[in-house]
This record gives sequence, C-alpha cells and structure tokens, in this order.
Amino acid sequence: MLFLKWLVVVLVILVIVLIAVSVYAANFFLNVALFRNNKWYDQTGHKMMNPDNFNKGKSQYDLVEEEQNKLGAAFWQESFAQDHWLKIGGEKLYSRLIIPHPESKKWVICVHGYRSFGQRDMAFVATKFSEQQYNMLIPDLRAHGQSTGNIIGMGWLDRLDLLQWIDEVLAIEPQAEIVLFGGSMGAATVMMVSGETLPKNVKGLIVDCGYSSVYSEFGAMLRSAFKLPGFPILTIANRWAKKKVGYSLKEASSVAQLAKNELPTLFIHGTGDKFVPHQMLYENMEATNGVKESLIIEKAPHLSSFIYEPAHYFETVFEFIARYC
Repeated sequence: MLFLKWLVVVLVILVIVLIAVSVYAANFFLNVALFRNNKWYDQTGHKMMNPDNFNKGKSQYDLVEEEQNKLGAAFWQESFAQDHWLKIGGEKLYSRLIIPHPESKKWVICVHGYRSFGQRDMAFVATKFSEQQYNMLIPDLRAHGQSTGNIIGMGWLDRLDLLQWIDEVLAIEPQAEIVLFGGSMGAATVMMVSGETLPKNVKGLIVDCGYSSVYSEFGAMLRSAFKLPGFPILTIANRWAKKKVGYSLKEASSVAQLAKNELPTLFIHGTGDKFVPHQMLYENMEATNGVKESLIIEKAPHLSSFIYEPAHYFETVFEFIARYC
C-alpha cells in the first residue's frame, strides 16, 4: 500500500514537471519563432533549423549563388528601381518597385522568406522576370528588412498585406496581369492569400518550398532541430499564439486557404530541404482546386532550387506561366 502511495506521488511529480517543462518550452519557442527582437534565432537557432546556410564553401553551387547575388545586387540599384512605402495598421512597410518595362502590362510580386528580406531572396529572381518583360514589386514583409513591426506573420498576417501590395500595383497599372511568386514563408504568404478574394488581374501563383501550415512547420522544426515531440509543446503554443501574436498556429494554414484557390499554381521544392520538409509540397498540391504542376529538384536545399538547376527552374516557371497565366 505504501509503495502504491509513493508511486502515485512520483507520477504526480513527473506530470507536474512535464507540464512545467512543456509550458516553458512552448513560451520559449513562440518568442524565438515569432518575435523579431528575439536574438536567439540569429545567434543559435538559425544554424540549428537550417544548417545548409552555414555549410557553404566553394562548391559549384556556392559559386553559382555568389554570381546570382552579384547580378541581383546590380539589378536592384538600376535607375528604374525605387523605394516604395505603404502604411498598414501603424506599420510602415517597405518594397522595391522595379519598372524596367513601362509599356508592359506584365507584373510579378516576389515575396521573400522567413527572417530574410526582399533583396536577399528575390533580387536575382527579379532579373529573370525582367528578361521576360515583367515589372515587379518586391516587399519586405512586416517585421523583416526595412519594414517595421516586431510580430512575424508567418504568411498569415502577411496575406492581408499582400492584398494591399496588389492594390498598389493596380494603382500604377490598372490593366496589370499579375503573377505572385513566393519562396519559403513568402510561398506560404502567396498560398494563404490564394484563399482570399483576389482581383481578376492576379493570373497565377509560383510557390517555392512553402509549408502546409505554421503548426506543421513548427512541429517539423521541433523534431529536426530540437529533437522534441510536437505534443504537448505545440498544443500549448497554439493556444497561446492567438493571444501573443493575433493568430493561432493551426489557423495559419496554406492547405486550408488553397482549398479555396482556383488559380493555376506551380509548386516547387528541393528534396534536400532541411527547413521545410519537401513532402509538404504534396499536401499543398492535393489541397488546391486550380490547375497545378510541380517541379522537384533533387538534393536542392531550402530555397536553393534555382541555384541547383537554374536553367531548368526558370524554363519551367515561364513555360507554366505561358500555358496557364
């Protein structure tokens, strides 16, 4: 009888400890993942979550990336490029407005990834769209780059900002035919906005290595980077997120929004992605109602498919646009 009492006491203590540790972990993870001013990600977390960014040397792919970055940086400073600002809900959001072809009606909005910014992720992509006679708007999402804000939207808050950026393009060119292009969190932003009511000017979506939902992505990060199970940490974090950042991890779902999408969508992913599991591409593809195609680049790390196979990548992108958009 005494043994059973001690066993119950030990089990109760273990449960209390488990709950306390899970609560601490959930709060820590939310602060790290969703607040710009938390420096732990920059100092430690980034290397844990996306190690390929820290294993660069002088491989053929590193040299390709270096050359692409040089081309993008030069294009960013061309005389036909200018800063463009938008005020939304107390935040001042930055974009680069690039109009190399004033007579063209073709426009692309290029959306960068998590804790990055427009020039870093999208300047080279912009050069390739310019070759196809596109003008472009490239925003820094809230809490990123030159834009203000502290709460990271993970695509969910950003989808509403993207609606405003679309309106900015239409104010410049009312007859614009717009393609939305996103990478990583930018791809999630594009997929999440696809479930909103979009102007008929938006013709198609190109999404590279986007996650199926914030909840699923954070679960993948807990398992791969921290070697921790999603439950109960994410269950607690999901409850707290709404209060802390204004949205829950589960409602921020690409899959749920794609279920309302009718636009042609090209899904791209590299099989070497350690940040967003490439299997999420299939979940996203299954969800959409529009015309859909996929491009899978073998061994390419996160948002690196256009570095690993640039010719094949952009040929596929522009052939898809020509067919369906």
